[in-house]
Amino acid sequence: MGYDAILQYLGDFGPFQRRTALLLLLGNFQTGMHIAVMTFIGAIPDHHCRVADTGLSAYNTTWPEALNFSIPMEEVDGTWRLSSCRRYSSEVISGNFTTTGCPGDSQHGNLTSACCESRWDYRNGNTTGCTDGWAYDRSQYHSSVVMQYNLVCERAWLRELAQSIFMAGVATGGFIFGVLSDSCGRHRTLLVCVLLLVTCGTGLAFTSNLAAFIALRFILGAAQNGLQFTTLVTGMETIGTSWRMAFGICSTLCPSVGYALLGILAYVIRDWWILQLAITSPGVLSLIAWWFIPESPRWLLLNNKVEEWRKTIQRIAKYNEIEVPAKMYEYVESSTSGSGSANASGTPGDSKRNYNLLDLVRTPNMRRITVTIIFASFNALCVYVGLLFGTSQLAGSHYVNFILGACVETVAILTAGVTMQRWGRKPPTVAFSLLAGVSCLATAAIPNDIGHVATALATVGRFGASSTLAILDIYCTELFPTVVRHMGVGTTIMVSRVGGIVAPFLSLLGNVWRPLPLMTLGVLSCVTSMVVTVLPETHDVPLPNTLEDGENFGRNSPPSPTRKFNCGAKTFADSRIVYEERSGDRFVELITTV
Repeated sequence: MGYDAILQYLGDFGPFQRRTALLLLLGNFQTGMHIAVMTFIGAIPDHHCRVADTGLSAYNTTWPEALNFSIPMEEVDGTWRLSSCRRYSSEVISGNFTTTGCPGDSQHGNLTSACCESRWDYRNGNTTGCTDGWAYDRSQYHSSVVMQYNLVCERAWLRELAQSIFMAGVATGGFIFGVLSDSCGRHRTLLVCVLLLVTCGTGLAFTSNLAAFIALRFILGAAQNGLQFTTLVTGMETIGTSWRMAFGICSTLCPSVGYALLGILAYVIRDWWILQLAITSPGVLSLIAWWFIPESPRWLLLNNKVEEWRKTIQRIAKYNEIEVPAKMYEYVESSTSGSGSANASGTPGDSKRNYNLLDLVRTPNMRRITVTIIFASFNALCVYVGLLFGTSQLAGSHYVNFILGACVETVAILTAGVTMQRWGRKPPTVAFSLLAGVSCLATAAIPNDIGHVATALATVGRFGASSTLAILDIYCTELFPTVVRHMGVGTTIMVSRVGGIVAPFLSLLGNVWRPLPLMTLGVLSCVTSMVVTVLPETHDVPLPNTLEDGENFGRNSPPSPTRKFNCGAKTFADSRIVYEERSGDRFVELITTV
């Protein structure tokens, strides 16, 4: 309670807080670009086995028609095309010619015309793998990681491995940087994350070894996730209650804007290593911005760093042109004294105590909150990633589809912000999850011959999934007490990102039954809408600080007088969070004497 009081005195969103919020959000734009850049640098262009063109002129053919003599045809989704991974065992100059009738162009297209004129039997030739490598269509992508390391055909799994390793880094980073942030502070953690992004992102552009590329992508995944959520936690702890939601929405919106910027950059820059350098360069601005971002005053106070806390508050007050009386410092410090930690039962205890993961599940209410938010986040991310991969398969320009998808996600997040402001966190989460689930189930029931309807429903599903994920990111930071907040957020991220690793492989269920992948996503989303109902509402409620606050968070208690404090025009109900009984009277007395 004490810190929220002085924060209202300083101003929920004064000039200093506004500047800090903008500097924090600057780093979040680049996180979105690092997340999605593999869509372009790992794009799979049209390709076929590399073959020699000697002797082809003898048959009066032109390239690429001549490829029909060396590359077999294969049927993919009802369309005949040159094989991407097979070639005939011998060159056409020593091949077998037959008098087999030509297949109709309506079935096989013009690619077989050269074969037909020369009566090449495309059905009976012995084939082999691409022993001499591959030739790639460079009309859309001048270079990519796939081309550089030949991640196609039997080596295609290495491309998926690189993306899975990145998501594993995201999960690991959520835990490591969550613990680091709670133990060493938000400010130092931000610096480490930005440094890793700049150094590893730059090094990635100059790798010549696939193992090094995958290893650097793992570190990048950890660093970008650490930066994204350390930024969110720092802002939520520095900004007042009335503006927390707005900052959280902006923080969640930044990666989506980064997606759109990435699509534009990828359209202009067609070489993968130059694109990688382009998305890494904003990290230099984040390094400069770091010097102007303060340590979280809430973290300083809860970790008994009183002198540093006073200096930070004085810095904010000076910038906001507000004079903070000495009595205000004394009140906040006395009301927070001993709350920096608590014993196993959640009561105030040793101020030097170190917190660990067991504190997230040690008591009944904290256990219920932790398990529920982790389960909901896992499902939501699995659905989001599954629909994201599905959207990339839509017909049309890759760049246009990607940018339009980013725009849909941006609208979804803004809609989530508006609904949270009016109806809180829980009802919108339930509604958007249900929307995504119903859309996925409806898409699974759509026949193949009306694909445009399926595309529209899939877009609605992505809208619902994006909105759900945006709300859960904010909801998560508000549910955990300050003393274990980033640890709780990091653990949630680590487990939920496993959903991002699993989601791409759900598409394999289509080999069993075509609608099964979307049906699975729909069921997961509907289950999310149900489990979220057990969480407490956090809208316009002060953040819990101690484990005791967390254990009592959302529980009904006997009615007690609602206290109103002069400095912020906000009402705090004792039934929503446990305060010291003396805090209200002392604060009113303090304000009237200042």
